[in-house]
Amino acid sequence: MNIFKKIFKVEQAPKDELVYGATDVGMVRVKNEDVYKLVPEKGVYILADGMGGHNAGEVASSRAVDLLCEYFSTSRLTDMTKNPEKIREEMSNAIKEAHDKIVQLARTKQDYRGMGTTAVVVFTRNRFLHICHVGDSRVYVINESGISQVTNDHSSVGDLVRAGKISVEEARTSPLRSQINQAIGAPFVIAPEYNREPVSESDIVLMCSDGLWDMLSDEEIHSVVLDGETLEDMGNELIRRANEVGGEDNITVVLIQGEKLVE
Repeated sequence: MNIFKKIFKVEQAPKDELVYGATDVGMVRVKNEDVYKLVPEKGVYILADGMGGHNAGEVASSRAVDLLCEYFSTSRLTDMTKNPEKIREEMSNAIKEAHDKIVQLARTKQDYRGMGTTAVVVFTRNRFLHICHVGDSRVYVINESGISQVTNDHSSVGDLVRAGKISVEEARTSPLRSQINQAIGAPFVIAPEYNREPVSESDIVLMCSDGLWDMLSDEEIHSVVLDGETLEDMGNELIRRANEVGGEDNITVVLIQGEKLVE
């Protein structure tokens, strides 16, 4: 198989020993519709996956990330830090506002009709991850004890797995696996999901698009992270392995060392 001959062109974030991000087009897609943004000085991390098969998915994901970054101004983040009860509201409003603007943008050009994107936003403060998302891009917390998915997939198969009607293994091959039921730009009212998770210095937080988790099991992701010496090693190895087994979609990973989150 010629997948091993690919010269990987992984787009990486500027180096920071405690934060790392990278994205790769994969082995099948012609263009990369995944976008991520790291703003560690504000404790804000964003990942979006333009919805495959939709018009201008890359426009939706890129614009959504820009809108979300703009929403979390220094003054707003200061207010959220002083008034933690506002964090959930502000994070949800950020995604809803981005959704409304993407819907409006889609009406301005025929090529934009039907575009959409997943989005996951992480805000870190006082040893907690604050997570708000729509779609099936995921957040994991990983340590020596195991790997924990701390977001729910907003998809048809995600609903079926949570209802106990199909297994995780069956979900991987289900014909419904591409059906997302929450997304920025979707033609219905969205309901962003918020979660708060404690973190410790020994934890590693992984944000990723489905191009990673659909290719690798949680167990393999856990093994790669534990074996990596640096976040860069971990991220590049995760992308390499996802490509090695097919690379059927764009692959994006963001890794954050727990030490960064408890400063």
